[in-house]
Amino acid sequence: MSLKNQIIGIEKTKITSYQIDLKGKATIQSIAGIFQEIAGNHASVNGFGFSQMAENKQMWVLTRLKIEVEKYPYWSDNIEVSTWVVSREKFFSRRDFEIHNSEDEKIIAASTGWMLLDTQTKRPKLVDNMKMDINTNPNKLSLNSDISKIKSETNLTKIENYKIRYSDLDVNFHVNNLKYIRILLDSYDYDWLKTYNVKIFEINYLAEATYANELEIFRTNIENNEFVFNHEIRRKSDEKVICRAIINWTKI
Repeated sequence: MSLKNQIIGIEKTKITSYQIDLKGKATIQSIAGIFQEIAGNHASVNGFGFSQMAENKQMWVLTRLKIEVEKYPYWSDNIEVSTWVVSREKFFSRRDFEIHNSEDEKIIAASTGWMLLDTQTKRPKLVDNMKMDINTNPNKLSLNSDISKIKSETNLTKIENYKIRYSDLDVNFHVNNLKYIRILLDSYDYDWLKTYNVKIFEINYLAEATYANELEIFRTNIENNEFVFNHEIRRKSDEKVICRAIINWTKI
């Protein structure tokens, strides 16, 4: 289905073998990747994708992501993915997503926040001044809650170190946002990951990491809830906070 001039972009796809975990279900990282891909496609055919932005020395930077899972798709499941621009305000644009299964049930919802950045100055630019040939859809929200700022926690416990590898990098020479999802989830024990699924995943991207940076992963329970954890990834050399995340787990 063409996404051009469509306020709501829709694509159909199938969950592949390389998008699943040992339970046979799609991973949060692969779900976020599906969202990122349709967002790029929808933006590109409507004139504000990666290549068009690069020509104008601009780029979209993902700053916030929140995914809520009602039901996971499994290997070979057919899904329908939809996306639309909710709003544009100052330096940010909100884009939402939904996944429906073959029975037309909404099984996953997500919201993202994007900053418009000047690639030369590395400074934010006003989204309001940017020409876009597609309307926003402010009354259609996939999540009722905001994708808000995650507050800093003081009682974090260091879990492990992680050194950035070549395969973590994207075309902008910094760590791809999807890699942080994998790094955070891989910091949990094997038995935990076999027993629990992610119900809600929320992350704020605050700074970039590059090749050979050594990161420190921190974690703590939120309000003594054994299923909800607050996370922080810092660069070891200067203690710069790279991202913060909240993960809400549910027992299988």
